[in-house]
Amino acid sequence: MQPDRRVPWLLVLAPFVLQFVALLVLSLVLQPPSATADGLYSIRFGVAILGSYAVLVGATVVVANQHGDPRTILALRPTAPGRTAAIVALTFAIALAASLVLEPIFHGVRAQGVDPGPFPGGAAAAAGLALSFLGVAVAGPVAEELYFRGLLQGALGRFGQPVAVIATAALFAAVHFTPAAIPVLAIYGLLLGVIRSRTSSIVPGVIAHALNNGVAIIAAVALS
Repeated sequence: MQPDRRVPWLLVLAPFVLQFVALLVLSLVLQPPSATADGLYSIRFGVAILGSYAVLVGATVVVANQHGDPRTILALRPTAPGRTAAIVALTFAIALAASLVLEPIFHGVRAQGVDPGPFPGGAAAAAGLALSFLGVAVAGPVAEELYFRGLLQGALGRFGQPVAVIATAALFAAVHFTPAAIPVLAIYGLLLGVIRSRTSSIVPGVIAHALNNGVAIIAAVALS
């Protein structure tokens, strides 16, 4: 039995629960504005996002470390640069095509709140945007791939890779708590899950996820 299949289910779910609690606490303390209310330009919004993802990363690594080699459990294996670049480019192209087809129908991107107003200018807004970008385009992809494709998909692997990929993608889409975004998030989750399954690594998925989120943030700000 693989080490990443021996993590108890309660511990597999613990990092996500802790992140949710952390985000709730940070939101109550900091009271950040939402992304639709220029949250991307808010330092408080950026700190809340970064803080919650820090909890997810920390809890995921702690759980993995208690049950074997974290690099094995979380699929932190290097991949060939050329293969990684090809996977990232193909994933980005498929995700972009899916978004272009589904957005006019479900309006999932808009529903997720990535719709800031024009950049207001000033040092505070610039700092807020930098923190938000780090949270959404760097910390988020790292944390979510470590947890969903690393810990969770690894634990579900006992039921076979098709079940693990599909179940992880479904949960990944559902826990964003945005019904309109579920179709495109589910497709993206499937892509990332297949990458993890075929390469035995989350590294290409982290890069693809970061590229997708980074482009989305830059486009939202540029077109606002």
